Amino acid sequence: MSETVHKNAEKLLLRLARFGTGLSRSLTAATNEPDFVTNAPVLVLCFLDLDGPTRPGVIAEVVGLTSGGTTKLLDRMEAAGLLHRTYGAIESDHRAVQVELTARGRTLLRQATTALLEHLPDASATVKQIVSVMDELEGTAPAD
Repeated sequence: MSETVHKNAEKLLLRLARFGTGLSRSLTAATNEPDFVTNAPVLVLCFLDLDGPTRPGVIAEVVGLTSGGTTKLLDRMEAAGLLHRTYGAIESDHRAVQVELTARGRTLLRQATTALLEHLPDASATVKQIVSVMDELEGTAPAD
């Protein structure tokens, strides 16, 4: 692979990282909840809001954490009042745990989405740069 391809891949990584950092700063400023506007908690909040109550194993798959890591994350989020776990809520499995978003979790998520929407003009330029670099890289990735 050419040096140009590698340099473009580095540019893509850099732009994605900068985009993520800027978004995280915006979300933190808008919500004043720095512990819960990072990737994993935001994924959990969005997933629960869009898909409704679910089991922790499903959340682990979505977030990409181990079951232990997911349990710790859900413990922190539940202690903060962002979600609630119900035990024995599934008729076919009385041992099963169901996780659902609370009103506080929904409020935090709305603050985060509002912050994102307010920064769309800035984000749009970054996304265009990312797409441009991706277009340059298309077809240059190594075959499996």
